[in-house]
Amino acid sequence: MKDKFAWLVGEDEYEETVPVRAESARWLTGSLWFLIVAITLTGALLGSWQAGRNRIERSENEVKTAVQSILDLEHGAFLRGDGDLYFSLYSRDSAWIPAQLLPVNRSAARAGFQVTRAEPRDDFIWANLSWTADDQTYQRIAFFQWQGDRLVHTPTAPGYWGNWTSAKQEWGDLIYTEIDEVWAAAVAIFVEDQVAAICPRGCQDDRLPLTLHLSNDFSETAVPGQIRVPSPRLIALDENGQPAPLFWQMLRQRLETALAPAVIRFAVPPPSFYNDQNIMDFDQAAARFMADHPDITIEIVKLAELPDDWTTLATEFDGAAVTPTEAMLAAGLVRDLTDYVDTDPDFDAVDFFPQIWRGTEWYGRTWMLPLAANMRLLYYDKGAYQRANLPEPSLRWTWEEMAQNMDALVPGQLESSELTWRFLDTGLDSLYSYAYNLNNPCLEATVLCQSQLQAQNVAAALAWYRDMADQPGQMPDLSGQLADLLEAAHISSLAGQMEINQRQQFLLWNFQTSRRKAIIWVDLPVDYERQLLMANLGAVPFPGSDRFDGITPLWVYGSFISQGSERPLAVWQWLKFLSYQRPTPRMIPARPSVANGMGYWAYLPRPLGDAMRTAFPFARPVLIEEQMAITWEQVTAVLSGQSTPLEAAQKQPVIRWFVGGHSFSQ
Repeated sequence: MKDKFAWLVGEDEYEETVPVRAESARWLTGSLWFLIVAITLTGALLGSWQAGRNRIERSENEVKTAVQSILDLEHGAFLRGDGDLYFSLYSRDSAWIPAQLLPVNRSAARAGFQVTRAEPRDDFIWANLSWTADDQTYQRIAFFQWQGDRLVHTPTAPGYWGNWTSAKQEWGDLIYTEIDEVWAAAVAIFVEDQVAAICPRGCQDDRLPLTLHLSNDFSETAVPGQIRVPSPRLIALDENGQPAPLFWQMLRQRLETALAPAVIRFAVPPPSFYNDQNIMDFDQAAARFMADHPDITIEIVKLAELPDDWTTLATEFDGAAVTPTEAMLAAGLVRDLTDYVDTDPDFDAVDFFPQIWRGTEWYGRTWMLPLAANMRLLYYDKGAYQRANLPEPSLRWTWEEMAQNMDALVPGQLESSELTWRFLDTGLDSLYSYAYNLNNPCLEATVLCQSQLQAQNVAAALAWYRDMADQPGQMPDLSGQLADLLEAAHISSLAGQMEINQRQQFLLWNFQTSRRKAIIWVDLPVDYERQLLMANLGAVPFPGSDRFDGITPLWVYGSFISQGSERPLAVWQWLKFLSYQRPTPRMIPARPSVANGMGYWAYLPRPLGDAMRTAFPFARPVLIEEQMAITWEQVTAVLSGQSTPLEAAQKQPVIRWFVGGHSFSQ
């Protein structure tokens, strides 16, 4: 295999020189002695040089072995889907995770790398790696760094790429590093040929000229007229050290994305995904968008139901109006949007409610654009409070006060009710709120202070739920009825947000229609008027503590771009447009500008509006990685006595990285 990395590795050359002059016998005698000494010194020097060469070779072999050990660990972790181990071998860089989830990198990592060359450079190592896929052998550059006694994979190394150069072309500018100059002419000709092929098919005049960055990383850009493609040294070289077809395919695709009109298929889930609400009118939004973007065609695909395997959303469509699951992200099915967010000059990232924006993040990166959010409140029957001679709960009450109220409120006091409970939550919001509030370590109550949800907090919430359900008339044990109710209604049990929404809506409907009610219950803002018809109704946020207001779980609804989409920039323009559309009434707009434009907060009914305005500043998004932190399986295990609250809380989903799917730890 030829190595064309041009590392410019030099070796010192030693030159023998013997002075020759003839003057006298005395001088000749002295010269003979000098010659003997010189030969002796030269021999010693050559011996020392050879010993140095041997030490260098031994050192290079040791470095090569060390790098191969890291690569073997990575390969084993990759095949097992062990992302924790895999990324522990990488330096801390937020861009590393999305880079390794790219298809070109997943394919190479699955095949496994072999080190063909490794050279230490101070604390860094430049390594040439090879792999074989589909009977083809490829190679690429990789970098490693000693951090103390630990060797880690790093994005780059100082001194390798050299200075940047810009070269004018007929189609625009080509920007490349010094070490990639050897391929600059070939890349320029390739782009010229592709532009000539694409433009007659409908190339937009305003798309030229282009600026193409042959970059030294995997970052992308949403700046109009600019394209970034990783150096072929990062993607793949062939056996002869020339850019492999994998590189040319990626470059061709990005040119198509920048220049050609686009047709994108966008999936919209059924209303049951949004608690029996349509988040917005996507058909009207698509018509307005296409009127402003005649080069992009939006095909809205309305799903009758979500597939059991959500991976099909990312493989059959360019994007979807769905909050992706953690398993989808870890499998590399969803495109990282961080670079688009950071580079698009027309994108206003500040114009989002911070607690809603936080719900789009995973491992410090942005994976979807938010469209809206929903948060449930506590509704209570004012008549029950009056008959019990209790003051109604305040907008800033505590869990202790709610417990005292429920002890004083007597079930059965409500009129026209066959069975009355003190408290009812057909979902898991009260559990999340309890866990978020417990032992809150924040020094000040802001949306930026969101500590990680710990197992002990989940355990405490499960214990609270168990203790409530064990008391007569306090709270119904829904876990015992859940499977029968869902089976009778032929509702499948799906993972993630869909499961939560379906169960909540179905169970709440079941309790309402069978005239089984509660004095205090959890429900959506959209149901306020309907509930008001059935009772003299009050609304309050979830309780808090004497230190902080209650923390209300906030469910963020967003849209993602599929990793395999051939027109990601067109989908990005569409998602950006959607983020400015008005959602269905009572869903919270993602952008303050939209909320202000539609008078969202001002026109809420007063009791409901007071509760929502009080709750929202302290609402916490249920993060992507937390959506399965509390499950009905855990509740069932605790209430049935199969597990203690802590044992159930520790049964968290174990995500299989790189391949999709998840299983629960035991």
